Amino acid sequence: MWRYKVGTRKAVLVVVLLSLIFSGCNLDAVPTPEKPPATATPAAGLKTPPTQAAGGTPMEVPLPVTETSPTLAPLKAITIAFVGGDPESLNPLYAYSWTAECVLDLTLASLWNIDEAGNYVMELAEVMPSFDNGGLSADGKVITYRLKPEAVWSDGVALTASDAVFTYEMIMDERNTPYSREPWETYVQSVRAVNEHTLQVKLKKAYADWSTSFFVGMERILPRHILEPALVSAGTLDNAAWNSLPEVGSGPFVVAEYVPASHVTLKANPLYWRGRPKLDEVRIRLMEDNTSQLAALASGEVDVGAYIDGFDIFEIEKLENLAIYTAENGYQVTLFLNLDPKTTHPALTDERVRRAIALAIDRQRLVRNLYDGLFPIPVTYWHGSVYENPDLEPYPFDPEQARSLLEEAGWVDSNDDGVREKGKQRLVLRYARLSNEKVSESTLVFIQQMLFAVGIGVRFMPTTAEALWGSYKDGGLLAWGEYDLVYWSDGLWSFPSPDTSYFLCTQIPSSTNPWGYNWFGICDPTLDKLFTQQAVEINPQKRIEIVRQIGKIMYDQTMIIPLYADPDIWAVNTRLSNVRFSGVDPLMYVFEWDLK
Repeated sequence: MWRYKVGTRKAVLVVVLLSLIFSGCNLDAVPTPEKPPATATPAAGLKTPPTQAAGGTPMEVPLPVTETSPTLAPLKAITIAFVGGDPESLNPLYAYSWTAECVLDLTLASLWNIDEAGNYVMELAEVMPSFDNGGLSADGKVITYRLKPEAVWSDGVALTASDAVFTYEMIMDERNTPYSREPWETYVQSVRAVNEHTLQVKLKKAYADWSTSFFVGMERILPRHILEPALVSAGTLDNAAWNSLPEVGSGPFVVAEYVPASHVTLKANPLYWRGRPKLDEVRIRLMEDNTSQLAALASGEVDVGAYIDGFDIFEIEKLENLAIYTAENGYQVTLFLNLDPKTTHPALTDERVRRAIALAIDRQRLVRNLYDGLFPIPVTYWHGSVYENPDLEPYPFDPEQARSLLEEAGWVDSNDDGVREKGKQRLVLRYARLSNEKVSESTLVFIQQMLFAVGIGVRFMPTTAEALWGSYKDGGLLAWGEYDLVYWSDGLWSFPSPDTSYFLCTQIPSSTNPWGYNWFGICDPTLDKLFTQQAVEINPQKRIEIVRQIGKIMYDQTMIIPLYADPDIWAVNTRLSNVRFSGVDPLMYVFEWDLK
């Protein structure tokens, strides 16, 4: 399944964490829920890994065998495979891909991580800033962070608020070309060190997503003492050696070697604030395709496979040495409709026709046949989060009701050829698709058959990724509205934030707005107003209510059709223990992984 990604992938929205921000609770050690959610456990219905110890306190690991210490334990090393190319950088200023994000989970600590249950787990920060503990001002415009005094860089230099100030300065410095300066440029007025371990961020205006935006995720604190000399020497950090070989870091591992198109080797950091990891070495293997990854997993050459294709689940299940894990990440496979009346098929401007399409597709059967029933069916774009509207149910499979709605809308099959028409207009929809993609091929044929069963024809339009997702300026097929239906895996780009500008009127592409990415022609003044309100609403419950209103409007008008959730899928060799994954910070637990 192909995914369209902008920036980093995020996951698992949180009702618990939002309420805790406002109650001022210390989240340094969040208790494990009595019953872990399905997204944090081995996939239901699939082979279950052996019993594993929960949590696990980092302990001292014996050194590798040497000529002078022949009785010591061998090197504890594992290999994790990633498909999809090299990380564009190992410096978070310039990184945006999921592979880079996973490496950063190992090398640079965030202020906090978000676990598989949606809880904030403190890393470099001692506590989550809140109104009650004085970390958040009454107007939400001043945030005060207390850093752990025991946190140091892997070379022993203290990690301080000065490093965070330097990071902000490097993001905003015009001599550097970071991947993005948002949301810093829009919201931040200043960042200063109150003292060695106290950091203060002042905002220009209230910002609801501060807890998922500053010095967390892809925005991690940089080592001033390493990079400032590089800046002085070269006048920019763009080409600093540390970007590809960050031998000094703050995470549980440090980079020892990086060979593009081959591998990244990381060694245990004995000065990590939690203690030395149980593993001595983690090797990131960069593989060409899923077929190569599957072969390496089967042979034991690779211990962990990342971003497993749903189609490969059946093959992995046949292998005794592997188990499947899933982690909810906020992504879902969605059938998008072109609602722009200037470019779409006339039928799609009618809510009844759009609802008929939703009712005609048996999504449960699709998931059962193609993915062994592994993935749940979403209701709205905010599936699996507190922002999902609990009053709504997934669109049911009801072909009879679909036919009735089409008849009501005036679409009938008067010549008995199986396809409905209205006047001289036939109900045949243009379906944009990527060529030669096996999962898409199966899903497309399935949807085509389901729609034809209610009288809707489908004409496939094979294309390339570049042509499909190109901008309006570049003649992109979606940007120009040269389609009626299209599907791919998509999600909220700043998860766990519910915010998205995907569906705003201002993002509809045109000659005067060539970089707009609302390719769906969705334009509703009420939605625009609600999206604007939720973006600055710092009361978590009020924000939840606003986003639920948005979801209901889009659901009632069938603006998009969620097909099935698309969690991260990992294949893990059963020789590993203490294995857990988060959909937000995928490899946050590797410090406690072990070998049996």
